Amino acid sequence: TMGGGVSIEDEPPLLEELGIDFTKIYQKTVSVLNPMVRVTEDMMYTRNQEGKLEPDNDLAGPILIALMLGASMMLRGKLHFGYIYGLGVVGCTSLWLVMTLMSKRGIDIYQTASILGYCLLPMVLLAFFSVFFSATGPIMTVLTSGVVGWCSWRSSDMFTVSMEAHNEKALIAYPVGLFYAGFALLAVF
Repeated sequence: TMGGGVSIEDEPPLLEELGIDFTKIYQKTVSVLNPMVRVTEDMMYTRNQEGKLEPDNDLAGPILIALMLGASMMLRGKLHFGYIYGLGVVGCTSLWLVMTLMSKRGIDIYQTASILGYCLLPMVLLAFFSVFFSATGPIMTVLTSGVVGWCSWRSSDMFTVSMEAHNEKALIAYPVGLFYAGFALLAVF
C-alpha cells in the first residue's frame, strides 16, 4: 500500500482503465473490411459490472485510422491532417445530431465518432491507390464510388444496430454517404 491504503496489485491495468480493448478494435476492423461478418450488438456495446449494456465509445481505433489516412495522403505529397480533423469533427457532430433526431433510443456522440472512424478504413486504401492511378481516370472513378458505397454500407449497418433502427438503413446511409464522399474528395484530389 502506498499512503492511501490501496494496493497497486488491486489496480486495473492501464489499457482497461483507459477503455482500450484490443479485441473490440480487432472485431470492428474485421467487420468493416469483411462484408460477410455481421455487425452484432456485442461489437457495438460492452457490459459493465452490473451487466448493463453501455455504448462502446472506443476512439483509439478511429484516431489510428485517421492518422493512417493522413499518412497515405502524404505519399502524394499532400499534408491534409487539418482537413481530415476538420471534416471529421464537423461531420461527426452534424451526423450525431441527425442520428439522434432519427432514432428512438438515441446515440452517444462518441459512439457516432467511433462508428464513422472505423468505417473510414476503406478510404485509407483509396488514398493509397490514388498514388498509382490518375484522379480523373475511369479506374479511380469506379474505385471511389465503390469505396464510398462500402464505407456507407458498413457504417449504416453499425448505426442500425446501435440505434435499433433496422428498417431505416437506407435513410441512414444517405447522410453518411455524403460524409464519406467528402473524405473521398480529400483522398483522391
